[in-house]
Amino acid sequence: MNGKLALPVIATALITALVVGGAFFFLGRRPAVDEGRAELERQVAALEEEKAALEQEVADLREENAALKEPVEIRRAPKEGWEQYFPDAETTTLEGESLEDVRQLLGEPPYLVRSTAADPRQNREVWVYGPFPDDPTGLYLFFKGDRLDKARIDEFPGLRESSIWEDEDFWG
Repeated sequence: MNGKLALPVIATALITALVVGGAFFFLGRRPAVDEGRAELERQVAALEEEKAALEQEVADLREENAALKEPVEIRRAPKEGWEQYFPDAETTTLEGESLEDVRQLLGEPPYLVRSTAADPRQNREVWVYGPFPDDPTGLYLFFKGDRLDKARIDEFPGLRESSIWEDEDFWG
């Protein structure tokens, strides 16, 4: 009877050892699974934040694109109130201002001559407005790089006959 009893006892011991060992193995791995899950949740949260930032950037770019598609109004005369920026024929309070800032204040000019260079600091632009109706006077704005370098109010006989081409200090 001892031999018949030994086989079931050994089988029971093996099964118990497998169950207990499996339980310890499974329970021992649980923290690693939780740590992996926590790391994945952190990565998902970071990706969701990045997604929100990118969606905002896309919305901003769409808004900017829509603004660029708006038609540009080219004005013969600068916007009202332009005189406050030009106390006399050779002086402007806008000296050093950017192209965009001046465009916002005065509007899009009817005459624009642009010379671009590999170095943006060497770019040149001349804008000419006709500030007075039925008068051949021109308001000249000279930009070096992206900044207003100087301005003057003088006769404007048209681009071909204008004195802007003779200003070697500006073009050189």
